[in-house]
Amino acid sequence: MRELYTALSAVLIFAFTSPVNAITDIPDCANSEYRRAHPEKCATFSPSMVAPTLSGVAVLGGALALIGMAGTSNTPAQSSDSYSLSATPQYDMVGADITDAQLNSILHTPEYQDNFNHYNEIRAAYSIARGYTGAGSTIAVLDTGLDSWHGRNVAAMASGIIAPNAQIDSYKIAYDMEYVSYREIGNIIASAHDADIFNSSWSVPMRATELKSREQLIRITDANFVNQLSNAAKRDAIFVWAAGNDYDKTQSSALSAMPAVMPELNGHFINVVAWDSETGALADYSNACGITQNWCITAPGTDINTGTSIATGTSFAAPIVSAAVAVIREAFPYMSAPEITSLLFETARDIGAPGTDSTYGHGMLDLERATRPVGTALIPMPNGSMRPLQTARVSGTIAKNIKDANVQFAFFDKYGRAFDTDINNSIKIQNPGRGFMRLRSDNETTLLATDGIEIGLMNSDIMFGDSFMQSDQNPLFGFIGTHSEQSIGDVKLFQRARIGFGAPRASENSIITNFSNIYTASVEFGTQIQDWTISVSIPDTVIAGSFDMRLASGRSTNGSIIYNDYNIDMRGRPSIEYSISYKSITASFIDNPYGTDEFFIMTRGQIRF
Repeated sequence: MRELYTALSAVLIFAFTSPVNAITDIPDCANSEYRRAHPEKCATFSPSMVAPTLSGVAVLGGALALIGMAGTSNTPAQSSDSYSLSATPQYDMVGADITDAQLNSILHTPEYQDNFNHYNEIRAAYSIARGYTGAGSTIAVLDTGLDSWHGRNVAAMASGIIAPNAQIDSYKIAYDMEYVSYREIGNIIASAHDADIFNSSWSVPMRATELKSREQLIRITDANFVNQLSNAAKRDAIFVWAAGNDYDKTQSSALSAMPAVMPELNGHFINVVAWDSETGALADYSNACGITQNWCITAPGTDINTGTSIATGTSFAAPIVSAAVAVIREAFPYMSAPEITSLLFETARDIGAPGTDSTYGHGMLDLERATRPVGTALIPMPNGSMRPLQTARVSGTIAKNIKDANVQFAFFDKYGRAFDTDINNSIKIQNPGRGFMRLRSDNETTLLATDGIEIGLMNSDIMFGDSFMQSDQNPLFGFIGTHSEQSIGDVKLFQRARIGFGAPRASENSIITNFSNIYTASVEFGTQIQDWTISVSIPDTVIAGSFDMRLASGRSTNGSIIYNDYNIDMRGRPSIEYSISYKSITASFIDNPYGTDEFFIMTRGQIRF
């Protein structure tokens, strides 16, 4: 045990000394630049200078101290002269909802500048610009406490610019050189019943591949420790664990592999390896993901400015991920822990071998991708089903009145997250296409005709809508009309007027839930001179009627979909059609008040054999 404490003391010196200088010539093997320049002085340095066992409080404490490798310099990091985001791979829709002015307001802040390159690596400016602050989450920092360098700086990163409004609760699992037992750590986890995120910036020398079973984990830690991890997962908490600083490019620490022997931790556990923004690779001190790759992610961890110190280690990459989890919990409080971890893994930026790999796991944490929609945009139907959000073509009057109603509208992504959008961007006005209607001449049937009066049925496309606004296509309307003619020499004057009435039905795959009775009117005036006919008409126009519409506007904190109901008046300005005909040839111009104007020339005839 004396040798063990001697080793731990040596490690603690490396963990807490300031960077080496030419006067003292004290080896600073915790400094990566120093190690590269003085390999002969650091040949024996290893953060794993403790016995390869998990038993014993001193060993746990040694591992705790080792995870943080930086000096305690109070000199702030140099701010970048550039205010553009780093050259990371771009994707469709990146920051489409964020203006340059919003981004620049974030990039210029001193807090962002303190870790400019690191924050750009994870594109934190986007989640900040979108207004997310981690509010509502509690991060339990299991560390050495706020009265120690390591615990204070880990907590500072968890409460930094990424999630400044998250609640940070610090729990001491070490007192000076006296470290608590795993049983006591279990009690601490149980006592932090308000925490939904646990940050553990400590590891053990044992490799992930050496952990073979739950029984072994209990034997080398404690049953209470294992049980409380399990209970916290049942409360939907997420554990964020540092992979360790053992310079192991193949495997993380054994505690990072706990989901392999505790299946209930899957979806509730994130292992974090550290990225070196300067070298653009896994930090030289950081363990790789190894067998934890399916629940492993990468975050910056080298030369992090915590506000009081410049810190290096997977210890400081882990709280960055913890803060990211708090951001997602605030933005989408109805997401479960497995959904959150899956989201962070899916949206991580691939930086190693294609796909999930044993070095970087799922890749670099990416807060821009994690806070925007993923997958196909979906719209909830009033019947509870989902359908892809595609642009709906809607007849002019309906489209115009919906746009004027200023409705609240939200679509959902593959994770069921609700995102506000403008319904006007999802509706396209569909012109009636009256030229084709004239050419078909099959849209009505006269049931009764007397001098000056006609009664019949007609198919009307005035209610046309598709996609998420489907209705009966060409619903049947009844009509009653009058017509008259008067001749003055070779000139014949004529007029027609018609009132229509119908009761369209909504489709079950539509946000339209109900129609009232709809009443339409049309009128035409014209003159005929020998083979020439000139007319002006107002085609069928809604003069009375409305429909009900139910739209999703978001989700409540318990996950239920919030719907708003709207009643849309269908009355609108009519189209005006001007026509001129010569024998069987007709040219028409239609002035549509809401859609594009129409012009067509048509002729009809018969071919006899």
